[in-house]
Amino acid sequence: MTDKIKETIETIGTIEKIESIKSINFDDLVLESLHPFPGYHGTTVPDKTNPKSVFFVLKSKHTEEEIIRATQKVKEIFTTYFDGSPGTITVFNTTESCIRVKGLENYTFIPDLLKKYKDQGLSFQKGKTLKEYEGRIKIKKYFMLDELNDGIYMDRETPEMGYFEIPAKLDWDTFESITIDLKRNIEDNNFDVALGTIYRKSGLKDVIRIFDTNVCLGECLFLRKKYIDAIEKHLKK
Repeated sequence: MTDKIKETIETIGTIEKIESIKSINFDDLVLESLHPFPGYHGTTVPDKTNPKSVFFVLKSKHTEEEIIRATQKVKEIFTTYFDGSPGTITVFNTTESCIRVKGLENYTFIPDLLKKYKDQGLSFQKGKTLKEYEGRIKIKKYFMLDELNDGIYMDRETPEMGYFEIPAKLDWDTFESITIDLKRNIEDNNFDVALGTIYRKSGLKDVIRIFDTNVCLGECLFLRKKYIDAIEKHLKK
């Protein structure tokens, strides 16, 4: 029996997470996420020879609108599918603007895609070798969500992802601390989490994103209660 859809919404928002990152050898600075869902350890997310998530690190502070408009233009002339989103990424201790690219079939498409973006007026940092490190990523993204319950959503485009609203904005350190403690104290802890926001008519909503190949309403209800209890306990300190 499938979960009943209350409402389908199309909106934008953000996702913030920390991932293992390293550079790829190109003339421009291109970084790659080595483990896009580090908290999930199932066997159904195999290693692939094609890029998972790559980040073109920008030289100048281009606005989100400039990046989105450039991406629209590039998609009109680029011969293969890709998804490009504006964001930021830490390069060690510095936060840099970037374009997060997903969906490329092969690494060989990257130089031409970079050139197409340059033709739209964007500039990128010079390529350099960066060994694996832990970097914080924040991406502005488009969502197509099915609301199954008040404040609980399933991703229509990526069905392994669920989202639930939380009552307060969390800084990353608090979120990470709560998550580590929660995972230590529940039996089924094979899921990955990220912080997020989504825009609704009533305002900006803080959410937690769950990645699990078996994600469902029941899991989101369970985890939402666990997180809300932990958040309320934290706020009372």
